Formats: sequence, structure tokens, C-alpha cells
Amino acid sequence: MQTRVCFIYPWATFGGVERVLLNRALAFKYYLPEIRADFYFLCDAGGLAPLAAALTQYELNTTAAIVHSLEQDYDLVFLIDCPQAIDLCIRRSQRFVVECHTSYFENRGYLANLPDACEMVITPSSIFSNIIRSELTNFPGQISELRNFVPWDICSQELLVDSCLPHWSRKPIMFFGRFDRLKDPLSVLDAFQMLERRRKDEFMLLFCGPRSSEIDLDKEISRRSLDGISVVLPPIPFAATERLLNAVSRSGGIFVSSSKGESFGLSAAEAISSLIPVVLSDIEAHVNLVSGYERILTYPLGDTKQLSARIEAVFDDYSGACAAVATARNTFSASSFIEDWKCLFNELDIS
Repeated sequence: MQTRVCFIYPWATFGGVERVLLNRALAFKYYLPEIRADFYFLCDAGGLAPLAAALTQYELNTTAAIVHSLEQDYDLVFLIDCPQAIDLCIRRSQRFVVECHTSYFENRGYLANLPDACEMVITPSSIFSNIIRSELTNFPGQISELRNFVPWDICSQELLVDSCLPHWSRKPIMFFGRFDRLKDPLSVLDAFQMLERRRKDEFMLLFCGPRSSEIDLDKEISRRSLDGISVVLPPIPFAATERLLNAVSRSGGIFVSSSKGESFGLSAAEAISSLIPVVLSDIEAHVNLVSGYERILTYPLGDTKQLSARIEAVFDDYSGACAAVATARNTFSASSFIEDWKCLFNELDIS
């Protein structure tokens, strides 16, 4: 018997939520082919075409689709940080839950005014659930998890012509995320300056992600005289992420996140899943990703000297860091998400 679900999000972008939806569609195809998932975006911010292309490349069009209205009757609708669609669900007497993924505090203020019709609030991690519980002390409903994951345990297809990064004499240090103050690429630049003084000509910076009006990354790179050893890439197609990460891995590189806040840490999880050693700020979401190895893979948030030292230490014990991430990725596989999905539908009495 087919189960129909719809995920609604305000904007189609090159963001993490779209990546989460693709990962879920892959997991459904592999583990729960009876699930039909629709994706509904209230506004196209440039991400619809890339998402549609990814659905085709991953051969997901038989189990997932992009829709442009809420005309179907669904077993359940998931509103992902989309309070704009609450009234629409209520008018249609449509069962719905709210998913909160945003690590930007100001963007989740709507949770304080959820109607009784909302059956549950869902987050991508137990740590983020605890944060939401502390903010919603008067929320009468249940707060639960659908853990984010990376489908590294599902055999992927060779989707694109094999390609890799140019051959560089330096090893890449990769920052993969939005260039804004929350993600804090400036800390990476400052740490790299120190590292370059100690270990000249060994490493380079590789940035990839959407730009932000908060930070002029090119200007900041030039101000630190790092132009010749820094590469800035634009956002890449969803299906190319694994290729880029594999190229960094083949180049003997590492992944760095200096983020000040994450609901899960999807980019870091993707790097770990590709067996790239990571150096992460010690926020709770990151510590959770590398639990048991936080001593060697995290640094104190905001401490650029420690960040620089940790990057150096990971490169100096590269094989040990690779072994650590190989173990860490076991906690966020597609199979773990499927366990959560089945528990959720059992709690909501949806067969």
C-alpha cells in the first residue's frame, strides 16, 4: 500500500534542506519503495532546476516529484520551517507536522505560536531537540527527531563523467558552506594565516558555497594576502557534491567548519561520509558527529590559534584522522534515518 507524503519548504535554493530531501528520497527508494514523496516550494530561489536535475540523475522520478500546489490528499505533510503553509494545511484538514532545521535563532521564532493542529515538532538531531525544548517551555506537543543522515551506506551510481580537482602541489583545506557570519569563514582565513607562517607552501584553502552580503570573501582573502593560495568555487549541483568531496579526499585534504551554530552539521557529515578528516568547532552538533573523537577532530569555538594547531595536528596524523571518521560515520547512515521514520509513523498511527 502506497504512503503519500509531502515536504513543504519556503524557498528552493542550493541549501542543505534540498540536500536532505534528496537523501530521504534515496533512502525511500532503497528501503521503503512504497513511500511516494512530493516536494513543494513556495518560491523558486534558483534551486528548482538543479533539484529536478538531481532527481533525474539519481533516477528518483518514480518515487519523488516536485509539485507546485497542495492539491493531493497526503497521509502526512511536513512543514520545514514554513509557517506560511500552516493555514493552508488547516483549511484543507490536512494532517501535518513541523520540522525545524534552521540554526538561525531569529528564523525559528514562529515555533512559539504553533496551533494545536500541529501534531508534532521534529528536528534533525537529539541535541537540536533539546535546544528547541529549552526555547518552547510551554509547547504542549511532542518534540521528536528524524535524524539527518548521509546515504553513504546505499550504493551510489556513477552519475557524472569522472573528474577531479586540478593537481596542486599543496594539500587543500576545504570550507563547504554559506559565506556568512554564522558559518564564519573568517576564522578559517585567520587560522590559515598562522598555519602558512609555520608550514609555508604545504597547504591551500578551497571555499565552495553560496555567497552572503554579510562577508565579502574575496576582499577578506586579499586583505590577508592569501589570493594566490585560495580558490573560491560557486555552489555546485547537488549530484556533484560527492565528486568534489572525493576529489578533496584523493588530494589528501581535510574539511574545516568554524560554524557557530548547526542543527545537525550536514556538510561536515558529508565530508566524514567521504572519509575526509575534519576539524570542527566544538559546538554540540559537531561534537555529536564525531563523538569519541572530539579530542582530535574539534577545537574550541572562536579560538583561531587552536583551530590552526588542530588543522596541523590532523595533517600530521592523517591516517589516524581517516580511521576516526570511518568509525564516526556509522552513526548517521540511511538505515538510521529509516529507523526514525518507522518510529515516527508508528507514533502517529500511520500505516
